[in-house]
Amino acid sequence: MTTSDPAAQGLVAWASYLLAAVGLLLFLLVLWAVCGLKSYGPAQGQTRRRFWYIFLGADDRVSTSKVQFAFWTLALAYALLVIGFHDAVFRSGTLDPRYLLLLGLPAGAAVSAKAITVGQKAKGTVSKDPPKFEKKTPATAVKDIVANDQGDLDLGDTQYFLFTLVALAAFFVAFFRDPTKLPVLPDTLVALTSASAAAYVAKKAVATAPVKITAVSPQKGPVDAVVKVFGSGFSNASSGEDEPPDVTFGGLAADVKGNWTDTLLYVTLPPKLAPGTADVQVTVVTSDGRTDTLPNAFECTP
Repeated sequence: MTTSDPAAQGLVAWASYLLAAVGLLLFLLVLWAVCGLKSYGPAQGQTRRRFWYIFLGADDRVSTSKVQFAFWTLALAYALLVIGFHDAVFRSGTLDPRYLLLLGLPAGAAVSAKAITVGQKAKGTVSKDPPKFEKKTPATAVKDIVANDQGDLDLGDTQYFLFTLVALAAFFVAFFRDPTKLPVLPDTLVALTSASAAAYVAKKAVATAPVKITAVSPQKGPVDAVVKVFGSGFSNASSGEDEPPDVTFGGLAADVKGNWTDTLLYVTLPPKLAPGTADVQVTVVTSDGRTDTLPNAFECTP
């Protein structure tokens, strides 16, 4: 831009904003038209065109890591388009090294989270089966972003998302003041965003499946009987402990034998268990206190 007229410079800046937005929108529309199909159905033989396709994880929830990566990719792509339209030649050296962190760490977090999830699915420690199809709304998308794989509000996911929004707001405020170059963001803000991405990946690596009791066998017997409890998520893989989980019948503690696994427990019934039906509750003693109860699963006989 060679002219020194402020009005002309302002007009060029606004034209650059508009042209960059139109160009980016056209690219996204083409991407959606070409790749925005999602297979579904029992045989995966049907397809549905979905706006959220690119952000979805294996369980059909909006992926926290993919959203952060997409936000920074779109923000930087838009800014570079504005610069490209504003100046005939994009000056080298305007890409501050901080942006390699802001774009690289979310990208690394998304790839690492994908690799961790694939490994956990192969080991059976997590389940990523998609639920029944429901149309995504902005509210459900935000809920997916700030929640863990079990759908509960998670501080790590929320922090990662919040710091990204703060960094993006700071980025655009600074950029719109001078649309000829990428702004220099504070080191502290970049560090917080990067640390949140690293913490998100670390949390993902130690995530464990929820406890689920599917059946007990036999379903009736005397108080000295040995009962098998079937299910999943019984181990303490996240904490590295070798202690068996707590098991109760009718509110009374049962004795878990040593040959237990993540999917099968052998327990001796509580000696004071009264005759009649009782709930079976398995408590895995970890920091997150995972539990599950199977109502009226066992009948104690005299």
